[in-house]
Order: sequence, then structure tokens, then C-alpha cells
Amino acid sequence: MGRKHKNSCRKKYQSREIVRYVKKYFAKTSSINIVDYHFEIKQEVVEALKNNAQYEGYEICGVLTGSQVGENRYRISKISPPCVKKHTRCGCERDATIANKFIEEDYEQSEHTRFYIGEWHTHPENNPRPSFVDYSSIKSTYQTASLVVPFLFMIIVGTQAFHVNVYDGNRFVEVNLEIV
Repeated sequence: MGRKHKNSCRKKYQSREIVRYVKKYFAKTSSINIVDYHFEIKQEVVEALKNNAQYEGYEICGVLTGSQVGENRYRISKISPPCVKKHTRCGCERDATIANKFIEEDYEQSEHTRFYIGEWHTHPENNPRPSFVDYSSIKSTYQTASLVVPFLFMIIVGTQAFHVNVYDGNRFVEVNLEIV
């Protein structure tokens, strides 16, 4: 994800006031009716994400590829290896060159069926929550990336759980993924 504030791990930045501000700031009407969409994730992707959990050390990040497997049905099929340009314990800047190479190679290997579908990164906490920088980074990526689908996934890998959001250009919606 994008670089986070240098003090983002400190408790004072996790106050209720910031959480309320973020929820209010991003509480816009969604153009995706989440009921109309079904999201899946392959078991091997779940395992790969778990293997990248940040128990200590620096945050890492990468991209997700997936495919449409039915009408309004999408599957996250592959995770890139970490695509890190710079990182700290609580921040990661993705290397676009490495990420784009992975996306292009996966697109070719899948005979043009898998495409860029989102981002993943780690947080050094049990049950991760997105930071303001996480939200801003996904919004920026949504505006600048060439997307095949009308949304972008953000998966944050914690030490005990994942946080999964879908961004549709207007709103972040927390979703549950069916493991297949």
C-alpha cells in the first residue's frame, strides 16, 4: 500500500475520533449493489496470504489477480510475491514495475482469463483495520489503474484474520469471501 505516517503504529493514531472520521469520510452511496455480486477466493491464495502474515519485521505488499467465473461472480485466483519498493514496520510502498510484470505474466499464463483485481498488504496486528493511508491508496489506484472490473479489492493480512474491502469508486464495502 502507500506509505503510512511515520507514527501510524502508535496508539494515539488509532483513536475513536479517527475511526469515526474515516467512516464518515467514506460513507458515500455505493454504485455496486453488493447483493448482486458474489466473491470467491481460492484456498491456495488464502494459504499464501497467511504465509505472509507480519508477526515481526516490516510490512509487505503485493497485488491480486482473478477472473470472472459467472455473471457478477468473481474469484481471486492468485497472489503476487511481495512487490516492495520501500517498507517499514507500519508502511509499505509497492513497486509498480514488479507488480505490473507479475500481472502481465499471469495474464499470459492464464490465456488472458486472469487480470488485476486488487491489492494485498500486511499489518502487524491480530485483526487488521484499514488506515486512512490504506483507503487513500486504494482510491488513488482505482483512479489511475486500467481495471477490467468495476471494483478493486483491498485485503489486509493480520496475524489472526484478514480484512477484505471492495472499492467501487464511491465507497468501501467490507465483504466476506467464499473459499473455493
